[in-house]
Amino acid sequence: MASIRGLKRHVGAWRATAAALHQARGIDISGVRSVGLFLGPYRNLTTLTAAVLFLHPHCQVLNHAGRRIFQRHRLDFLARYDEATFDHFVRYAIHQSAGGQRGAAGGSITHSHAFTGEYKVRDIFESSGNDLVKSDIRSLVWKESLATANHIRSSRADLDAIFETETRLRFLVPVRHPIDAAISNVTKHFAGRFEGLTNEASVEQVIDAILDEYLWVQTLRVRHPERFFVFFEHSTGRDTLAALARFLELDPLDSWLDPATEAFEVKARYDHPQELVERLQAGVESRFADHPDFADGLRAFR
Repeated sequence: MASIRGLKRHVGAWRATAAALHQARGIDISGVRSVGLFLGPYRNLTTLTAAVLFLHPHCQVLNHAGRRIFQRHRLDFLARYDEATFDHFVRYAIHQSAGGQRGAAGGSITHSHAFTGEYKVRDIFESSGNDLVKSDIRSLVWKESLATANHIRSSRADLDAIFETETRLRFLVPVRHPIDAAISNVTKHFAGRFEGLTNEASVEQVIDAILDEYLWVQTLRVRHPERFFVFFEHSTGRDTLAALARFLELDPLDSWLDPATEAFEVKARYDHPQELVERLQAGVESRFADHPDFADGLRAFR
């Protein structure tokens, strides 16, 4: 009985995606200059960054929905890239970003925790006059970080080949304090989403997994530095947000930068036992000898 219910849910999800693809086919994406995908672990400033970008009048953001996208050949441009598949994805993502729900099913970034009363983003958005779906979309951002990284590796996506053809694609990598991110992943039972770990993994194991994610990103970034925007929690601010906008080919408008800078507030910080600090620093030294600038950014976390 359970397997029949599961099959029905799968068929229902497939039909819903097919219907959404049909509805999205008329969306004009000729003005989209960039498509930014997050990489890195969860609990890593991705939601707050995505929400702040959504405040820009020309940026549209899709939250999650990876399961539906990666399971459809017409949408999975990473595993089987061609321009038509990429365009299908862009239209579908814009369509889905108009609704949906909180959690893995995905949809509008306004369903995320960044739009709760804990942050200023919701009030700023509601007072901005911006529509849920922007009338002039110049950048699409997709927030599905670790799932995207896992999929790139499992599908053996050829990013080198994709970059040769697809000028719109680029990647965003916020770097939160790795100990804070590790504690948050363990607390929220997300540790099992790292390759090779379960939800029973220790904070120390998750710190190592987070550093491994960053090292993988760095190996890609060395080959294509113009396609990766990396920034550290300790260097956020107006200049960083302006650079992020330019990276996505968005105008760094003062009317956006002022409220975006105000909204970019990192809330949760944890006390760091000395043994975890030493674990982090040892992990940095053992992995990032070939990436000194990135290592310096990580060493600043204590």
